[in-house]
Amino acid sequence: MPFPLTRDLLERGRDRFNIFCSPCHGETGSGQGIVVLRGLRRGPPSFHIDRLRQAPLGHFFDVITNGFGGMADYAAQVPYRDRWAIAAYVRVLQFSQAAPFESVPVSEKYRLEAEP
Repeated sequence: MPFPLTRDLLERGRDRFNIFCSPCHGETGSGQGIVVLRGLRRGPPSFHIDRLRQAPLGHFFDVITNGFGGMADYAAQVPYRDRWAIAAYVRVLQFSQAAPFESVPVSEKYRLEAEP
């Protein structure tokens, strides 16, 4: 990251992701956005596959900037700082779907353990 990672930056990344990325990638990054559900033949991969969980953060910035495969570039639509914010938010999504139970706050563990 070329600048500090802050809560504000991640919130901006979430906002921009939901505008520019979620139509294809889905709100959780599963690759099942509304465009895919409505018939896009070859949708994007899930951000939760091993290859993309292991990809460096710059990979996501580069794909947003230059496009990749069937995805067009977004350099003209998404400012430089926002592209980094989206890339950082993708990491948040990846963590959210594969977080170890030990990282869950104690107050939430009780709720999760009580659910059927």
